[in-house]
Amino acid sequence: MSLRKSPPLSPQRLAANRKNAQLSTGPRAAAGKQNSKFNAVKHGAYAADENHRQVMLALGEDPEKFEALKQQLMTAYGPGDALWETQIDDLAKLYWRRDRLERAQTGMMRRALQAVEDWQHQRRQEMAGATFDASQPDSLDLPMAESADPGVRLRKLLSFLEVIREQVRQRTFGHRQLAVLEASYRNRMGWRAARLCMLLRFFAEFVEGRKREYWEGVLEELAEEDEEQAPRDEQMSETQYQQLLQELLRLLDEEIAAVQEEFQYAEKVNEEKAAIERDACLAPAGEEWKMMLRQEAALDRSIDRKVRILLALRKGIPDSKRSPAPAEEGDETAMENMENVETILGIDITSQASASQGDQCRVPPNEVQVTTGHHPLAPSS
Repeated sequence: MSLRKSPPLSPQRLAANRKNAQLSTGPRAAAGKQNSKFNAVKHGAYAADENHRQVMLALGEDPEKFEALKQQLMTAYGPGDALWETQIDDLAKLYWRRDRLERAQTGMMRRALQAVEDWQHQRRQEMAGATFDASQPDSLDLPMAESADPGVRLRKLLSFLEVIREQVRQRTFGHRQLAVLEASYRNRMGWRAARLCMLLRFFAEFVEGRKREYWEGVLEELAEEDEEQAPRDEQMSETQYQQLLQELLRLLDEEIAAVQEEFQYAEKVNEEKAAIERDACLAPAGEEWKMMLRQEAALDRSIDRKVRILLALRKGIPDSKRSPAPAEEGDETAMENMENVETILGIDITSQASASQGDQCRVPPNEVQVTTGHHPLAPSS
């Protein structure tokens, strides 16, 4: 805690503070205040009862469906007193929260699936940008972004090799071909690629007239050492030229076939990876998903307790005090479902219950003792 005392406010500073405070008072109209109440709404699980309907609207839900759910539960469990209706209302809210949680889990899966689809869509775009025809020699001079995907890199290298092969067939050589190959292979150049680069450099030097200057310098150096061992420029005959050219074409064909095989394997790996990622979306991981699973388990336990309380209350009400529900279509089915729930829970509900039994069963919910063997399900209306 600081021991320094705050300086006294001057009248001018106090007036300025009051003026600034008028600029941050929040909404003043009734509609604005009503809307600002739900600025922090995320899932609506802990909203106040009086704001329950507004929270539903804010989350895009239909309050009429919630009321329909309450009526279905009323019909299934039968009408009763005020305590009975309170339990029904709580049970409806639990089922509604359970459905909301399931939608949230589905949303997480769909979001993960959408991320996989976006990744595949971006990859298809990169693949289209790295694929060009061999009759487009200008593609070697275009600046292209480097992709992190192995399949895209192999597809671009394959396109470059096809363009270079077509240029070699047309006896077109240049240092740009060599630069493209060296940049594509970088530190993973094998013997075949190294031989390709050497031949391309040789033909580029030969075509541009630099080969003679190179050999003249070599001749002069060798002539000083041993005149008999000095090579002659005319030794490069047409036959040797054609042999080197055929070797270059053969190496290009072999390299294209090898890169094509690697590209097909990379596409197969990508398909398997995409399938694995899609399957993994059905079981998300992380703290958010674990929290949802804990909430799901807690809601299931709450629903189980609420159903037990309702069945215990129903058992304790004599037939003479029960208000018969209006005869509507589907009531017989609801009663059959209720009997099925009673059988699952192991409760023997008799049609004639004494008043003492009714008083005994009307105890607080935390004192109701019912033995069950399975997880109860709410009967459908």
